[in-house]
Amino acid sequence: MRRSISRILGLAAATAVIAIGVPALATPASAATAAPTASNSYDEEPWGYYYSKYYDDSRASARGSVWVDDDDRLHVRGRLYDKYSPNWLCGYAQFKFETHDGDENYSWARKCGTSGYQNFHYVADEIDNLQVRVCYWDKHDAKKTLCGKWRYIYEVESDDDE
Repeated sequence: MRRSISRILGLAAATAVIAIGVPALATPASAATAAPTASNSYDEEPWGYYYSKYYDDSRASARGSVWVDDDDRLHVRGRLYDKYSPNWLCGYAQFKFETHDGDENYSWARKCGTSGYQNFHYVADEIDNLQVRVCYWDKHDAKKTLCGKWRYIYEVESDDDE
C-alpha cells in the first residue's frame, strides 16, 4: 500500500512539473533571447587561453576577444589571471600592435595577487596585426620573465591577387 501511494505522489509531482514546463517551452525563441549589447553588434573573435611558462605549479593566463568597430578601430579586451604564484610574481600580458609600415606599439596588463582577475581593454587605430604573450612580472627585478610564445590574435587579410 505504501509503495502505491508513493508512486501516485511521484507521478503527480512529475505531471505537475511537465504541466508547468510546457507553457515555458511554447513561448517563441525570440522572446527568450536577450537583447544584443553594443559590443555584440561587431564580429568579436575570441582568443585564448594563452599561458606563461610554469613557475613551480603556477602559470599566468589570459583570454579575451578582438573586434573592429565602425570607425575601423581595433579593440582587444579580456581578463588576465594569476593563480597560485608567489607574491613576488605578477601575471603579465603584453600586446604588440603592428601597423602596415612595420611600426610597433606595446600595451600591457598586470595582475598581482592570486585571487580573481584583471580586466583590460585597449583600442588602437590603423592596426594590421595584433599579438599577445603572457608572462610573469618579477617585482624584485622589475622585468618580464617566464614568457609564453607570441600569438597572433588579429591579422588583416592581405590582397595577394594584385
